[in-house]
Amino acid sequence: DGTYPYNSFMVPCAVEALKLCLSVLLYMSAKIRGDVHRVSFRLYNFFAFSLPALCYFVSNNCMFYIIRELGPTTFQITSNLKILATGVLMRICLGRKLTWLQWKALVLLVLGAWITKQQTRTEELKSSSWGYTLVVCNSFASGAGGVTSELLLKGRGSVIDSEPIYWQNIQLYFFGLMFGLASSWSTVVDSSAFAGFNAWAYAAVVSHTLAGLLVSFILKYLDNFAKC
Repeated sequence: DGTYPYNSFMVPCAVEALKLCLSVLLYMSAKIRGDVHRVSFRLYNFFAFSLPALCYFVSNNCMFYIIRELGPTTFQITSNLKILATGVLMRICLGRKLTWLQWKALVLLVLGAWITKQQTRTEELKSSSWGYTLVVCNSFASGAGGVTSELLLKGRGSVIDSEPIYWQNIQLYFFGLMFGLASSWSTVVDSSAFAGFNAWAYAAVVSHTLAGLLVSFILKYLDNFAKC
């Protein structure tokens, strides 16, 4: 019937909690090995991580509604639009110039997604306008999250640049967890927050946790296009 047997807000929340715990463990391990030499705490830098955390919170929760409205196949196809949003935001926020070939590739990507969806019946397109609105929101929220994360992780020569990635991730995932808890507490109606969770839900939590940690390293040492 298009609904989930569990509270979908709990999946991103659990992912953020697990990423936070793993980042703390990795940080402590690096500290014991002596790999961490400089860590600073500044309120401005700390709260700056709330912006990408909010963007990821919106994007991760949009995913469940898009799948419910449009189906997993359409979600996977339209997810490629994140690359276009990322390219535009990288140009605006990071001043990253793209080659003419890269812009043509982005345009072809959008055209490919549009042509694929023309095979869908007209009445289906009309009935799922809310789903496509969420696709646009998801694309730009994900792109904004990636761009602001790259900006904060790399620091552009500031003190943030010298901070270990584990410490940066701890700050990012802390805010992600706060947003997740706020949304989960407002929607939980059962005595157990994980009521209805099945093996697939737990598998989604684990896979998204590992993917999120890997993405942070990609943004730190490469860029958003490598992530896409």
